[in-house]
Amino acid sequence: ANSKLKEIEKEYSQKLAKSSQIIAELQATISSLKEESSRQQLAAERRLQDLIQRFEDEKKQLIRDNDQAIKALQDELETRSNQVRCAEKKLQHKELESQEQITSVRQEYETKFKGLMPASLRQELEDTISSLKSQVNFLQKRATILQEELMTYQGRR
Repeated sequence: ANSKLKEIEKEYSQKLAKSSQIIAELQATISSLKEESSRQQLAAERRLQDLIQRFEDEKKQLIRDNDQAIKALQDELETRSNQVRCAEKKLQHKELESQEQITSVRQEYETKFKGLMPASLRQELEDTISSLKSQVNFLQKRATILQEELMTYQGRR
C-alpha cells in the first residue's frame, strides 16, 4: 500500500509538474498576448491621432480656401460696384451735356427766328419744342429705369 501510495504520489507530482508547466506556458502566452494587444492598441491610437490631425489640417485648408474665395468674390463685387457707379456718373454727365446742348440750340434758334418767322410758325415750333422736351423727359425716365434694372441684374450675379 505504501508503494502504491508512493506511486500515486509520484504520478500526481508528475501531473502537477506538467500542469504547472502548462499553466506557466499559458501565463506566458497570456502575457505575450496582452503585450501584443497593448502594442496594437497603441498603434491604433497613433493611427487615429494621425487621421485626426490630417482631417484637422484638411479642414483648416478648406477654411483658408473658402476665405480666399469669399475675399475674391468680395473684391470682384466691389470692382463691379465701382464700375456701375462710374457708368452712372458718365450717364449723368452725358444727360447734363445733352440738356445743355438742347438749351443752347433752343436759345440760338429762338434768337435767330424771333424776328424772322410768322407767329403761327413760331407757335408750331414752340409746340414741337415742348413735344421734344416731353420726349426727352420720357427718355430720361426710361434711362433711369434701365439703369436700375442693370444694377439689379448685376447685383444678382
